[in-house]
Amino acid sequence: MDFGIQNQTDEQQQANKESSNQNVNEGNKKQTGFCAFLTVEFYTPYFNVTETDVIQRIQGTFLPLKPDFLNLIRGNPDLWGPIWINATLIFMITAIANLRQIDEEKENQSFVISYVPQATALLYIIAFGTPLVLAAVMKFLGVDLSFFQTICLYGYSMSTLLPITILCYFQNELFLWLIIVYGFANSSLFLIINLKEELDKLQIQKKYIIIGIVVTMQLSLYLFYKLVFFSYVTE
Repeated sequence: MDFGIQNQTDEQQQANKESSNQNVNEGNKKQTGFCAFLTVEFYTPYFNVTETDVIQRIQGTFLPLKPDFLNLIRGNPDLWGPIWINATLIFMITAIANLRQIDEEKENQSFVISYVPQATALLYIIAFGTPLVLAAVMKFLGVDLSFFQTICLYGYSMSTLLPITILCYFQNELFLWLIIVYGFANSSLFLIINLKEELDKLQIQKKYIIIGIVVTMQLSLYLFYKLVFFSYVTE
């Protein structure tokens, strides 16, 4: 009797396993079908990360000379980090900019809500549009990196802006430019060093084309960030 029950249980487990595999295969077929990118299921795997994973990835962006970030995310790129990093930046930009305005205008202390839609539009266009262009160029030049891997790498590189935004509260032009230069250098090194393994497979001309695009993108981002959101005029 015991063996009969055990055999029956094993058969049920095998049937359940086959049923599960069939459901997974069907789900994969749905995700790879026509217009699959318009479905929620298509993006579900890119939110399969824990809080520890996100924190570990953010910490890695502040160690630009340690080229293991791309290897860390290669098998599991996520959109959770890039989305929430930019959401946090939007909140911080609005808060810091309004605090600066309140400090400057003691009599007229009003909260300016216009920073929210402006920062939302600009940051999310940069966070998702820039890696789309970069991924397309790299794919054309022969780099084996997907769009989601590129957007994850680029999105996490923007976490350098988190402490910079807080420090932008201090109205000192020299100090502000110093931290902007730091952010530009840190994020550029982070991207280039983590792409080095893939870039080394290319011809030297193609390699420098991609490096030039990355440096130009980061320079534009940080200049844009400073001049649009924190363009204080000192007396």
